[in-house]
Amino acid sequence: MFVTRRALVALFIIGFAFCLLVVLIVNPFDVPTNLGATNIFLSPSTADIISTDSETEAEDEVKKSKPEKKVIDLAISSPQPSTTLYPHGKKPPAQPKPAEPEVKHKIPDSFQHVKDTKDVLEFVHRQCKKYNRITAAPGEAKKPRMLLVPKDWREHMLVYASNPKTGSTSFKKWLNRIQGSTKPYAEITGVHAMGKYGKFGEVFDWVEQDLGREAQLSDAVKDLYKVVAVRNPLTKLMSGFRDKILRRTSTGIRAPAMLNINPDLTANSTDAEKYAAFAEAVVTGKIVNVHFTSQWSKMKICDFPYDIIMQTETTNLQIKEVQEHTNTTQYEFPGSRSEQGQDSVATVHLAHEFYSKVSPEVMEKIYKYYRWDFILMGYTKLDNPNFPYLDFNQDIDKEFGYLLTEEDRNFGSDLALDDEESPTDDSP
Repeated sequence: MFVTRRALVALFIIGFAFCLLVVLIVNPFDVPTNLGATNIFLSPSTADIISTDSETEAEDEVKKSKPEKKVIDLAISSPQPSTTLYPHGKKPPAQPKPAEPEVKHKIPDSFQHVKDTKDVLEFVHRQCKKYNRITAAPGEAKKPRMLLVPKDWREHMLVYASNPKTGSTSFKKWLNRIQGSTKPYAEITGVHAMGKYGKFGEVFDWVEQDLGREAQLSDAVKDLYKVVAVRNPLTKLMSGFRDKILRRTSTGIRAPAMLNINPDLTANSTDAEKYAAFAEAVVTGKIVNVHFTSQWSKMKICDFPYDIIMQTETTNLQIKEVQEHTNTTQYEFPGSRSEQGQDSVATVHLAHEFYSKVSPEVMEKIYKYYRWDFILMGYTKLDNPNFPYLDFNQDIDKEFGYLLTEEDRNFGSDLALDDEESPTDDSP
């Protein structure tokens, strides 16, 4: 019995030493603190509890390492204006729209409003036919107020119908470059003298030799690329005012016409106040000038077979098409005065400023005076979101139909307008 008891003690000691040796072999450096090692001495339920606590502590450490999501009070997250649609703190402020990628264009936003040449010509022809504005016989043409060809017209086969206050100065400087002028555009002057360009009579002679008979205008221009530029009547009238009145008088007032409209005008009056009197004087016949008259008739929009009707608002984009058709791509087109910062009359901001002093009654007279420019070419009123560009989707009858007179509906009363104007009066 004694021997057996000693043997049991020895076996117990040997067994304990063996277990301890196994633990040391598995993890010889972390025996005192490793709970996993002491689990062999604990009941299963106790081990489970310790293991679970260990995992919870590990998760807590992970949570501490992550930044907390702050709760933001959107009502006070950004400064609010002194006046707002909603009381302060009652509605989250509108989130700012992400900035659109910058697209560089010479004329801001105009690239979005460039119309296809075919669409423009079809729209104009459709409107001319709908409103019975075509007066030329089929196959014939009526001459616009001024047609220009470059001296070497056979090489470029280009004819330009000069419409004042639509960028005609820039176009004529470009014609001078085509003809060989090497001066910087800023130094090219006297461009409105007819003698600087080719003789249109030579075109007739050339065509008649080919036909063996007297040539008509439609015959002479048939093989030429026929170009004209037009402009929204509202900004075109503004351009005329700034050039012919503000720049060419000491007071910005053309007496007595403007003073008869507003006797209180002085040199210190605002440009908008002067413009209101000027515009009324034009549409009531007190100021008459080729620069201020409607375009459709003097440029024979319905009676001349144009290949392209450019818009001043988008000329610098459309001119590329002209260059491709006339072998002139090597001649850079000059920037307009508006691009050079000298004349910003095409801007919506300036238009709203100038027309803010024009009474509603006079505004209606302006729309009536230029009704055919709007109706036939698709230009927009001041309150149209697409102003001053073309808008073929607007309801023309709704916008302008009420301006038509009974005489208009029975073939119109403006057909002879400007036919007798001097072809040499074409200053910009």
